Amino acid sequence: MPSAPIQLTVLGSGTSMGVPSLGCHCAVCSSKDPRDNRLRPSLLLSRERQNVVIDTTPDFRQQALRVGLDRLDAILLTHGHADHILGFDDIRPYNIRQKAALPVYSTKETFDVIRRAFAYVFDERPTLSTVPSVTLNVVQGPFELMGVPFIPIPLKHGDLEVLGFRFGRAAYLTDFSELPGSSARLLEGLDDLILDALRDIPHPMHQTVEQALALVARLKPKRAWFTHIAHDLPHAETNDRLRKLGVKNVALAYDGLRLDVRVDEPAGTSHIAAAVPEKPRTRVAAFSSPSEWSARYAASGRGSILAIGNFDGIHLGHQTILRAAVARAHESGDVATALTCDPSPRKVLRPESAPPRLSTNVQRMEWFGVLGVEAAVVLPFTMDLARLAPEEFVEQILVQGLRVRGVLVGENFRFGHRQAGDVGLLRELGMRRGFEVVIIPPVAYRGEIVSSTVIRREIAAGNVTHASLLLGRPFALTGSVVSGTGTGRRFTFPTLNLAPEQELLPARGVYVTRTLLEGSARTYRSVTNIGMRPTFNGASLSVETHLLDFAGEIDVRRIEVRFWKRLREEKKFSGADELREQIARDIARANRFFSRLRRFRSVRQTLV
Repeated sequence: MPSAPIQLTVLGSGTSMGVPSLGCHCAVCSSKDPRDNRLRPSLLLSRERQNVVIDTTPDFRQQALRVGLDRLDAILLTHGHADHILGFDDIRPYNIRQKAALPVYSTKETFDVIRRAFAYVFDERPTLSTVPSVTLNVVQGPFELMGVPFIPIPLKHGDLEVLGFRFGRAAYLTDFSELPGSSARLLEGLDDLILDALRDIPHPMHQTVEQALALVARLKPKRAWFTHIAHDLPHAETNDRLRKLGVKNVALAYDGLRLDVRVDEPAGTSHIAAAVPEKPRTRVAAFSSPSEWSARYAASGRGSILAIGNFDGIHLGHQTILRAAVARAHESGDVATALTCDPSPRKVLRPESAPPRLSTNVQRMEWFGVLGVEAAVVLPFTMDLARLAPEEFVEQILVQGLRVRGVLVGENFRFGHRQAGDVGLLRELGMRRGFEVVIIPPVAYRGEIVSSTVIRREIAAGNVTHASLLLGRPFALTGSVVSGTGTGRRFTFPTLNLAPEQELLPARGVYVTRTLLEGSARTYRSVTNIGMRPTFNGASLSVETHLLDFAGEIDVRRIEVRFWKRLREEKKFSGADELREQIARDIARANRFFSRLRRFRSVRQTLV
């Protein structure tokens, strides 16, 4: 069944001054054609009852009223120029109605402008009126909204670096004069491209119609739509001119234009959002009790901004909470702290129904560091901790132990004895004890809420590619290298045998993987088999990895295997020769996969 499309609505297709321009009486500014009436450039994306806006222009309130926008789930900002941000204050009604902070995605430079232009939002001074409530997320690679990967497209707007965005088979590139070659590779296989085409006369920060047409010819989308249009270009007349030039797949966009965007990627590109390696890790200070945390930070006078959760797997939903905590701690100067438990409460209270863990504590610490978390408190979950009433938990753990200034949790967060506390009680206790509580809405992928439960299901079924999209990175097994039977070296291909530390393994079968050797700074292409070695009548489950691009003897104690794609199920062959031929085919398929992946290395800079 095809995935639900994104409905794209052009909220504004005009320049920074809009059309008609004030005081101008040219033919376009005086036109009766409603398509010549152009508000400042902005886009609305809607899917599965969720809405995302690209740029909050000075016309944002008018644009939102015009399309009946009664819910807003996220904001993307292309850059910090006035015509793209000055409607930022108008998001307040959505904060009030939805009772949640809105996530905003852009570059650090854009957020610096936002903090200056809307200082009252971030200075934390008491106010008698409402102010926008937001979490600022610095875009450093692909990220997920509405169950769809969003890929940032770096652009040049004169000397300024700005962003465009790709989502499914469409992309939006407004306000740019140059498309870097590395960005062009991210725009293959588009159905719809919306791009800057200011006018016919050259401009130092924008494309002309001629330049935009040349770029369309280069990128070859099925359709292209011009935006950021000045009053130099009459709508009907310009479209007629394009048709006379023989350009059949290009037209001017107009306010209210609606398109359905497919979210399935063309063959060979669905891995873009997952194809991101690790970014440099922050060294996370780890503690097993609030008193240890306090001994480290109390003298500095810093409090904590807490992200609380199970954080098994650190998936996209967890990342949203953790990034928001890091952003708030950066603004306040407090300590971005993750608060979690080990073992999980369910393993202590209901061990018979406890699910297998996706990640080890070491992995959780590593990925906390990737996201910029400064400290992590891993509470040993005991019956004494389980018996704490919600009020006792807040007072003893959060207030006295961790000097809490702010708490960020998901909307289903429960705490205290018998899970008696919910987010409503947490908010009430926060108001009493002087800390802010921010409820982060769930992240959805293709209409399904991202959760550790869903990811476990996908991994157990062998759907590691889908799991990687929900995790924001490939699922990984870590552990010691152990002695095998020697069968591979004697009869087929030499392998490293992994004793995995994780409780959950992918379904039996053969996978495209990358393997990190202990002490190495790089990963190696690999093919990994999980199974019983039925061709040789194996009696135990094994995880065997063959490195594709490593020459020489391997003497290593630990490895990490990252799963990218399942090639096939495990199968019993007639003998070593038939198995060897199949493994050769598996290796060839894996090499073709990595060759396709090489085209998208330009996005492989940081974690989503």
